[in-house]
Amino acid sequence: MSFSPIAISFSGVSFTYPGSSFKALDAVSLTVPESSFFALLGPNGAGKTTLLRLLCGRLHSQEGAIHMAPSLCDVRGILDSRRYGVLLENPGIYPKLSIEEYLTFFAAFYDVKNVGERIANLSRELELPNSKTRMGTLSLGNKQKVQVARAFLHHPSLLILDEPVANLDPLARECVWKRLSDWRREEGGTAIICSHILSEMDSIATDFAMISKGKILRSEALLNLAKESVTVEVTLAGEWSASQVKSVLPSDILPYFSETGFRFESISPEVTNPQVLSALTLASLKVVSLSIRKNTLAHLYHDVFSGGEHPL
Repeated sequence: MSFSPIAISFSGVSFTYPGSSFKALDAVSLTVPESSFFALLGPNGAGKTTLLRLLCGRLHSQEGAIHMAPSLCDVRGILDSRRYGVLLENPGIYPKLSIEEYLTFFAAFYDVKNVGERIANLSRELELPNSKTRMGTLSLGNKQKVQVARAFLHHPSLLILDEPVANLDPLARECVWKRLSDWRREEGGTAIICSHILSEMDSIATDFAMISKGKILRSEALLNLAKESVTVEVTLAGEWSASQVKSVLPSDILPYFSETGFRFESISPEVTNPQVLSALTLASLKVVSLSIRKNTLAHLYHDVFSGGEHPL
């Protein structure tokens, strides 16, 4: 069995903001594989941004440790600012500067070579307005894309992005995700991304962690999720009750009921589905549909954070 090298690991990391009575992070442990697209998911206030601030050194953990691959560290053993690009809180936009002037200003911090060519390439790839356009006149979406360009300026090995496609329309979001995918493929970079657009995370993420109230609830490779049992959803019509359905189903089927029917998990739907359909038909229960729902981040997120339906 082969294992991917680890880019970053958190071991028992805890943090409490001054004056607060609860932990923003509570013994967080997780690993981010090298060259992965790591989706950090959770509701507002779950601790995602705090975790990223700790990683960037903007906050300091009070318990536990954060370890990084040597290639990401400076001589002091901490995350090297030249190795990562970041988009967290809304940065100042310097409204009187043009896009070109704004990006050139930040490029100077990293000694970016061929600055004009780099800005032109990123502007084309992210479909930015004319580089002479003043920052103060840009739409929210274009301001966001400029911030994404700023994170890419110095060819980072690590990207730390909090809601990078906020305020973007669907086509603009596709543009940003394509740029990220190209960067991972061409430069082997590692990305840690917070985003609430779960359908897009399903398409692009390689690994994920779900966090709530400062605790990691689940963390693994997305590939493992796809290998798990599928969800079978059954829609019923007419008069029926949960107790009636349970009485006719095979004993190894655990149904979770909703107003329109029920669902159950199966590792072999080719076996269980005909059994369930036959049992319901023999009991004169009207089956409107029976469908297989593959596991996705959106479904898992719903089940983890809303509790989903409950067996009766």
